[in-house]
Amino acid sequence: MGTVGGSRHYVGGGLGMEAGWKCPRCGAENQGPIAQGCTQCGSGAPGRHIGQAPPPPPAPEPAPPTPDPTRSVAEVWLDEHPDATLEEAFTAGYVEGIREARRAQRATAPSAPQPFTPELAVNRTIVAALELFRDQVLAGTPEEVLSGEWLSAEQVTSLIRQIQGEVIHHAG
Repeated sequence: MGTVGGSRHYVGGGLGMEAGWKCPRCGAENQGPIAQGCTQCGSGAPGRHIGQAPPPPPAPEPAPPTPDPTRSVAEVWLDEHPDATLEEAFTAGYVEGIREARRAQRATAPSAPQPFTPELAVNRTIVAALELFRDQVLAGTPEEVLSGEWLSAEQVTSLIRQIQGEVIHHAG
């Protein structure tokens, strides 16, 4: 014996139920009344006398409306959820905006990283070391800069740009 209100083979509502149900024969999800049978395989559909015309096929579902580019995601969501608060619409628009930004970012992201040649790795290491040296040591104008033993911070910045230009030139 199955659970109260059902059998051990079928899980769902009874006759006249208008909510979604799953066909026990083919497994298709159906939205119409159970009494009309499965829309995919016809299982459980009412019988008809020989010579009668078959019932008309179910009407196709309407195509989803095309989005209006002048309306924000929050405005569209608010139309679909008329009982929602403005705060809920804002949150839904914000979440969808984040999703859209991530989709755009994935679309423009390179598919595979460019391999580094030994020369490019050396140049990038030198640039990183020079930036650290400039920011940490040369910022205080040490005695070696004043004596001309080291480059100034401005000269190191120029050198970094020159090396980065070589990196771009060799990569292209």
